[in-house]
Amino acid sequence: MKLPANYGKPSHEKYKDENGNPIELEPNFNGRYYSHPGMIPHIPFEEYAPKFKDFYTFKLEDGILEARWHTEGKPAIWTQPLHRAIWQLCMYVGQDRDIEIFIFGGSGDEFIHAQDPNRLSDEKHLWWMSYENMYYDGCNNCEGIVFDVEIPTIGVINGGGWHFENQLFADITLMAEEAFLIDPHYYVNMVPGDGIQIALRECLGIKRANYMMLMNQRIDAKMALEYGLVNEVLPREKIYDRAWEIARHLMRASSHTRRVTTQVLRAPWKKALSWELRHAFGTEMWQTCTQRPKHETGPWRELTKDIKK
Repeated sequence: MKLPANYGKPSHEKYKDENGNPIELEPNFNGRYYSHPGMIPHIPFEEYAPKFKDFYTFKLEDGILEARWHTEGKPAIWTQPLHRAIWQLCMYVGQDRDIEIFIFGGSGDEFIHAQDPNRLSDEKHLWWMSYENMYYDGCNNCEGIVFDVEIPTIGVINGGGWHFENQLFADITLMAEEAFLIDPHYYVNMVPGDGIQIALRECLGIKRANYMMLMNQRIDAKMALEYGLVNEVLPREKIYDRAWEIARHLMRASSHTRRVTTQVLRAPWKKALSWELRHAFGTEMWQTCTQRPKHETGPWRELTKDIKK
């Protein structure tokens, strides 16, 4: 039967075939989910993936997407464009109905290698960057992985580094045996208000989280597992393989079950982020604008100078 040109589109009239007989509207089905034939289609992975080539390497199989951030194929440099790309990727993945599980982490032997040597000058540009590149991107990064990506998420901490809050916000978190966690905010005269305080407090409890942030405590993989920051600790070379094993296990349930279960399990994160993130981040930005701490790699090297690569 030949369908009318307006089939699936909004119409005041009943759809009719070439003989003028009424046609019942039927949904599309792609093997995993149904959709209304008149819906605006989502942006497919093949269309948005090239936008992120300078920030992420991807692997996509059977609805499972792996994203590893990188810089020139090596461990990531923490840049302002990468900072924005995090929530932009969450936005694209969140609207992509073909993605069912999201694995995300770092590349190589470090989670983050260093600060950007080509960063825009704080002396000249902090007055606008404090909103555009810090507050706006930072808030959307935390909210994006919890609110926008409505599928199970697996965060991978493959090595040492900072800004690991999204990995903790993930539904399941894996950590390499060789990795460690430090929050350097207070060490560099900054307020830890960008979401890291929420991630640590929810996982560690108030006393342990406060101590870690105030004392710049280094937490190794064994302690992270003991304290409940992560779910599993593995050798670095096996960590992504394990993430895929978990992802395939999660695919056993139906798409709707995965998505709805995720929303139930994330309720505490949503409550915590909604209550605190934006005003705490605003407080951090006020202090950043008045105290002018420097975004440099030197303090990180001081905190980790006794660690062998």
